[in-house]
Formats: sequence, structure tokens, C-alpha cells
Amino acid sequence: MQQTPETPSQPTSAISNIVNSFNRRLRVLEERHSQIQRKTEVIEDNMINKHKGVSDDIKKINSDIKELKRDFEDIKENIRLLVKEVQSRARKEDVDVIQQYINLWNPTNFVTNRELDKAVKRIISEK
Repeated sequence: MQQTPETPSQPTSAISNIVNSFNRRLRVLEERHSQIQRKTEVIEDNMINKHKGVSDDIKKINSDIKELKRDFEDIKENIRLLVKEVQSRARKEDVDVIQQYINLWNPTNFVTNRELDKAVKRIISEK
């Protein structure tokens, strides 16, 4: 009995079709993977840039906060000085008492030294 070779083209072509299909699918998957990698790199770059921007903004905000704290402390110190100055000023009651004494003494009727000298010389010369 002699064996006749089976037609190898049928099973080989089926296997070839399957391998070609797998190759196409693999290329599609590789392309998708490559696209995803590119998108991931872009996203990472964007995130790094945003992080730098946010870090810079935070530094600026912290600097502004420190400056505001210094300004606030200066304002508080100025208010303390104003309060001390206001406390050292004469009160209305004190001014009223002084005004009463001035009205009592009536300094507008006081005589100056020149006027007194003139009056004394005049009186002496009249005698």
C-alpha cells in the first residue's frame, strides 16, 4: 500500500490564515499600546508642568501670606502706639479744670514786665 500524500495546502492555508489573522491583531494591539504610551507620556508631561505651576503658585501665596503677616504686625504695633499716645493725652475733664483756672485768673489782665517798668518809671517821675 502506497500512501498518498494528503493535500497539504488546505491545512497549511488554514494555519496561514490563522497566523495572518493573529499577526494583524497583534499589529493592531501594538499600535494601540503605542498610542496609549504616547498619551500617557503627554499626560505625565502635563501633570509635571501643572505640578510645577501649582508649586510656584503655592510659593507665591506663602510669600504673600508672610508679607501680610508682617504688615498685620506693623499695623498692630502702630495701633498700640496710638493707644499709648491717646492714653497719655489730657482728658476732657482735665482740660475743663485748666480752663476754669484760666478763667478764674484771667491772664489777659496780667501786666508784662515792660508795662510794669513803664508804669513804675511814670509813677516815680510824677513824684
